[in-house]
Amino acid sequence: MKGNLIIIKIDIKMKKKYILLLLLFIASISPIKAQTSGNPLFTGADPEIHYFNNKYYIYTTAIYGTQFHAYSSNDLTNWVDEGLIFDLFPDSPWAQYNGWAPAVVFRNNKYYFYYTAETKIGLAVGNTPIGPFTDIGSPLIGTDPYTDDIIDANVFVDDDGQAYIYYGGSGKSRMVVRKLNPDMISLATGPTDITPQNYTEAPYMVKRKGIYYMTYSNGSWFNDTYNVQYSTSTSPMGPWTYRGKILSSNSEDKGPGHHGVLKIGNCDEYYMIYHRYENGTSGDRKIAIDRMYFNSADLIDPVNMTNYGVAPRVPDQSCPTQSIVSGGIYKLTHKGTNQCLDVYNNGSQSGANVQQSTDNGNDAQRWIVTLEADGFYKLTHKGTAQVLDVDNNVSQSGANVQQWTDLGTNAQRWKIEKMSDGYYKLTHKGTNQSLDVDNNSSQSGANVQQWLDNPNANNDAQRWKFDLIEVPIVSGGVYRLTHKGTNQGLDVSGGSTQQGANVQQHNPNETDAQRWVITKETDGFYKLTHRGTNQVLDVDNNSSQAGANVQQWTDLGTNAQRWKIELMPDGYFKLTHKNTSLCLDVVSNLAEPGTNVHQYTDNGNDAQRWKLDLIKPITSAAKSAEASLKTEKEITTTYINVYPNPVSNTLFFTTEMAGTNVSIFSSTGNLVSRQKVDSNNSINVSKLNTGIYFIKINKDGKKIIKKIIKVHL
Repeated sequence: MKGNLIIIKIDIKMKKKYILLLLLFIASISPIKAQTSGNPLFTGADPEIHYFNNKYYIYTTAIYGTQFHAYSSNDLTNWVDEGLIFDLFPDSPWAQYNGWAPAVVFRNNKYYFYYTAETKIGLAVGNTPIGPFTDIGSPLIGTDPYTDDIIDANVFVDDDGQAYIYYGGSGKSRMVVRKLNPDMISLATGPTDITPQNYTEAPYMVKRKGIYYMTYSNGSWFNDTYNVQYSTSTSPMGPWTYRGKILSSNSEDKGPGHHGVLKIGNCDEYYMIYHRYENGTSGDRKIAIDRMYFNSADLIDPVNMTNYGVAPRVPDQSCPTQSIVSGGIYKLTHKGTNQCLDVYNNGSQSGANVQQSTDNGNDAQRWIVTLEADGFYKLTHKGTAQVLDVDNNVSQSGANVQQWTDLGTNAQRWKIEKMSDGYYKLTHKGTNQSLDVDNNSSQSGANVQQWLDNPNANNDAQRWKFDLIEVPIVSGGVYRLTHKGTNQGLDVSGGSTQQGANVQQHNPNETDAQRWVITKETDGFYKLTHRGTNQVLDVDNNSSQAGANVQQWTDLGTNAQRWKIELMPDGYFKLTHKNTSLCLDVVSNLAEPGTNVHQYTDNGNDAQRWKLDLIKPITSAAKSAEASLKTEKEITTTYINVYPNPVSNTLFFTTEMAGTNVSIFSSTGNLVSRQKVDSNNSINVSKLNTGIYFIKINKDGKKIIKKIIKVHL
């Protein structure tokens, strides 16, 4: 509509109608910010991605082979074409054809634009991420003794400041490296052949936790054999240990490769940008972006190609934590030591101190980590009802960390972030204070406190390794199941409550369509019930054939509806249909919403691995205690209430209760006090320890129970 004037004549009698239509029309042409980026993003090839000056940039080869484009985004999802940023004619004085594979580096307050042309490496320099760029006048690299296919430059600057340029294409399938001088426009060394296994072209270096990951394309760029593989080393110049394939064709999208990798700030958060063919291997190549993950062994998991792409992401000093299994039991180890987060003497009382101590394998050093409704985490000392707590919920550095009965306050809620070194930072909710070992001590018994986090400092005192010890299935708990390597949840199509409704994967949501109540049956196998219905996860006709469909069906107690749930070494679960070797499987391991779920022979891939997140446990110590106090005649009623709650000293009743007998029980169901309500319509609870209690009241022939939380002010 740009550049056109629209004149609309509105009849007075039809004014309201036309205005409504006009508003709807305007809404239809107005840009709407994306919930996810969607794939593909746009036409192009050989992409590289960077974050410069608070904005993302993707650089691509244009379709003509002489031009280069840039695209920008503030949030990784909504992209703007910045147009042509470099053209061999007239911008390159020495090359006129075969221009591709841009690589951009910011250094010396300049932007260095490396490119391929006429099987040589060129270089131009600019003052902004999108130029204009001025060519240095001649090829940076024009000859090489190891390859005559001098293409696909990747420039990597190591932590010590040394810059390396890697290159080499399919002509001889050799990868060569040279060092660059600090000026970035001249070479410091001659060439070295460091070709890793299965290398074809398009090298791209990533460094993480001191490990060098050389990623590269393999196969033919013009067909579905094209893929991305990688090798690792402890040096930027090899030698390499081959690790395997991480991106390859699927049933829909073909020939993915010639990629780049984006790391977000100081987070252990990575994205892969690449090109692919849509629905075959003909036509223009398209640019796509998907998440890239490292596993607990510091290897790269296979990247799932998607059509939904990635969620909006604006770097903001925070880091997401998607690898924590809610409900999992963890050991937390202070970085650089063998010291674990420990409750002194494995105490089960509120106020017991938290310290670090040598790992001894007992419950003092085991923590159940659960994601709460507010998006923060709670860490519960295993075998107790005590949680990791900041004394008095203060926000000052040096405040002590202890354990305390869960009161649901910010003192007991933690933001957990995975940082670039692969370790985790725990931040006290509502503050900038992190879980900290006093003076970064490596001694057993050193105190744990909170302290101001300095995100720019390499402060190991505030970095923790999370080791998943076990993930106990809470029988009766409500779970979300997520297909490994994707954001797709196990889903009942349309949220149907009908028998025979299909089971698929779909975009994550908070509805019951993706909530499953898991119960352990008497035969030792598990039943998964679609929450809010009597329908369970079922294999059609109890088939033992690979490919049999999975649906929901009324619980008949048959093997078709019973599953063995096993925790695998990667922290994900495998669900096996009872009395078969067939697993709950996503067809072709696709990452697309609506992909069908069936059963299939176990082949160990991500299609058959599921993350189980405990959303809502059915039982707890408090609920068990409350249940033990109730009889058939006991009810919880709304016509009697208590206040304040939480309470420190005096508890008041909203209804006249003077002279009424009241019993107070602990969260474990033990009687701790009996009182009569005084003339002020209150009782004294000042002598109670901090925690959860139940007030039992005899009133009008009924037994009434009220739950209170006792605190110290």
